[in-house]
Amino acid sequence: MGLVDKYFVRNGKFWIDGLGLEGLLAKQPTPCYAYSAGVIRQKYEALKQHLPGFDVFYSFKANPNLAIAKMMLSLGAGADVSSLGEIKAAYKVGYKPENMVLVGPAKTEEELRYAMGNGVAAVIAESPYEVSLIDRLAARLNKSARVMLRINTLEQPAAPEIMVGGPSKFGIDEELVVEAIRALELKHAKLVGIHTYAASQVLDAGIIGQHLTYVADLALKLAREIGFELQCVDFGGGFGVPYADEAELDLTKVAAAAAEARARVLGAHPGCRLVFEVGRYLVAESGIFLTRVTRIKSSRGRTFIMTDAGMNHFSRPVLMRVNHPVRLLNRIAEPPAGVFDIGGPICTPLDTSGTAVPLPAPELGDVVGFFVAGAYGYSMSMVNFMSLGWPAEILVDAGKASLVRKPHPAEDCFEDQPLR
Repeated sequence: MGLVDKYFVRNGKFWIDGLGLEGLLAKQPTPCYAYSAGVIRQKYEALKQHLPGFDVFYSFKANPNLAIAKMMLSLGAGADVSSLGEIKAAYKVGYKPENMVLVGPAKTEEELRYAMGNGVAAVIAESPYEVSLIDRLAARLNKSARVMLRINTLEQPAAPEIMVGGPSKFGIDEELVVEAIRALELKHAKLVGIHTYAASQVLDAGIIGQHLTYVADLALKLAREIGFELQCVDFGGGFGVPYADEAELDLTKVAAAAAEARARVLGAHPGCRLVFEVGRYLVAESGIFLTRVTRIKSSRGRTFIMTDAGMNHFSRPVLMRVNHPVRLLNRIAEPPAGVFDIGGPICTPLDTSGTAVPLPAPELGDVVGFFVAGAYGYSMSMVNFMSLGWPAEILVDAGKASLVRKPHPAEDCFEDQPLR
């Protein structure tokens, strides 16, 4: 059974957490995003079940909607934040500073001061310069700042979106970190751990397992050679979700490797906190982007479906060059009648959200659903492109749909631009 049928089909009709298509569209017409609270809970509970002894920090960048962030908090998640806006959003919904880490390769002094001034669990430093900067800013604040070192490891994972192993804007090169950090004279920055993030969208449990072992050993080595008490190891995340016909990530295999890594670290540092930062895995499969067919045309042997929104509201298929699962929601049980290209109203050939997509023969007014849209959907999109307004976001929980982000009509795009 595929993702769509597993979560979003009941008795041959579209269904999202107890609500049908008519009920959903009565709350908000297209274009819009809809998220299933039930799917999010299932994904979070699966992680916690398989990863005992690890804290899960929700990566706000995946989907910073405040309602979803608050739901993650209620489930027990901490917060992985990457900007001043995300820090303030986390505080707004109630995250405690001791359950927040600030990451990012080019943090501003304002972000650092705000995070340290509010006592976040740690600032993740990406370079020796940043460690020194944190030390100076902490002195001005008359505070002791907890710092974790992000390491650009020597790993070479065979995975998409690799973030280690070569030249990188992320982290301190593993082979240089000991010498570079020991050369610093730190008075207010306290080293408490390390952070790594090897790759994103990993579906191979073996790759994740190798990473966990590598990082556990590296954390012990660096704490010993640099000379600090190891209080936290952030293993990153990168847990993938299937967008096409890939197999799901086997959490059982990840669990075995995680247990071994946990034993390695805690055997030497019993009080050390172990963290995973997870975004996509928790929210991607919960989300659907809904848009409506406005035109159908044939051109030189191909049939194009045009919809009321495209890359302006859902940029990920274009930016990442990936076909998301697509179905006609009002005819979700009908078999395909052919393959179709799907595009929106944006005046560029790049605006193609799906290529050669198998669907029933489309009709004007059909509702197109792009699945696995809960992560890097709204948050990655260029919502101001062509001044078409911003889409709504809806959270559905046990049959009740709540508008968790209001739509903004086109005229709102010009609100703060007075004529002179």
